[in-house]
Amino acid sequence: MTHPELSQKLLDEIHTADGVISILYKDFDTDTIPFQFAPDAIMQAAGMAHVAVLLAVLMRIDEGKLSLDDCVIVPDLWITPAPGAFERGTMSYSIDELLSWMIAANEDTPANVLIELMGFNYINACCRRFGMNHTTLESYVGRTKIPGDPRRNLTCAQDMLVFFENIYRNRGLSRWLCEYAGRLFLRQRGNGGFTRYICDDIDIGRKGGESGIVSHEAGIFYLRYVDFFLAIFTSNPDATPRSKLDVLRMRGRVANWIYNYYLEREDAIRRMPYRD
Repeated sequence: MTHPELSQKLLDEIHTADGVISILYKDFDTDTIPFQFAPDAIMQAAGMAHVAVLLAVLMRIDEGKLSLDDCVIVPDLWITPAPGAFERGTMSYSIDELLSWMIAANEDTPANVLIELMGFNYINACCRRFGMNHTTLESYVGRTKIPGDPRRNLTCAQDMLVFFENIYRNRGLSRWLCEYAGRLFLRQRGNGGFTRYICDDIDIGRKGGESGIVSHEAGIFYLRYVDFFLAIFTSNPDATPRSKLDVLRMRGRVANWIYNYYLEREDAIRRMPYRD
């Protein structure tokens, strides 16, 4: 498959999709963007707000004002109705544990605890310093006991590229913190989108977010000879369980097409990032 053929398949997919769709695909080895469609379309952030929270925590650590070993009490007030790992009630967790649950398991409870710890102004200032100019948090994430409107948390595919490429190239933070973040995203659980139709044992450092009318996914595919970034953001006011499933299938098709484009250029052996 050639790049023009791949681009046409992506355009055809976009034209058949419901709602608003944003796709951004960048080849990190050639530093080119072979395909993009509405990359700066601003949408509700949903779980992608976790990325902004992570960035703020890492910047605070880089400033020497916080440590991964520092512990924080997670009170019942911040535990969401779907608590997951936090169903045990009020407990103390390290910053490292909170970040791990927030990124690897998409938990909203640690995100809200960390938002309270960092503050909205600091989080938004960190986004601007990092070049994520369209990402803004004004409310806590998910269903909480604190009044707020998660729809006021905004971001876009372009900002996710800025974040993931900065940590990939060790920019804006200490190298060890960039590598720490990269490892967190490799632990992302679930098989609903990008990996839906890829059976090979490859590494994808990714983050997903879904709430109400939006469904997003962004991350880096680590192949042997090339690494590439992919973000697919969707917003559909008429979203139904069926249409949400269609979005997951669409993300799976797009990721599989791009992945197979690279398979035609290299063998199937994959390297393992961030490992000795």
